[in-house]
Amino acid sequence: MTSNAGKTVEEILKGKKASVKQVALPKGSPSWDDILGELWEDITRGAKRRHPGYKTIRKLLSDPEYDK
Repeated sequence: MTSNAGKTVEEILKGKKASVKQVALPKGSPSWDDILGELWEDITRGAKRRHPGYKTIRKLLSDPEYDK
C-alpha cells in the first residue's frame, strides 16, 4: 500500500479510528507508543523479518475497516 509510504505510524493513526489501538497485539509486540515515530517502511521491513507484532500492526494500519 503506497498511500502510507513515507508516513510515520503517528501520521497514519491520525486517519484511523481510535479503536485500532484497542486490538490485542501478539505477545512480544512493541506498544503503539513505542512505534509512533517509525516509518511505514520500517513496519513493512519488520513484518518481512517476522519481528513480533509487526505483521499485525501493518495489517491494522492498512485495513480500511479502521479508516475514519
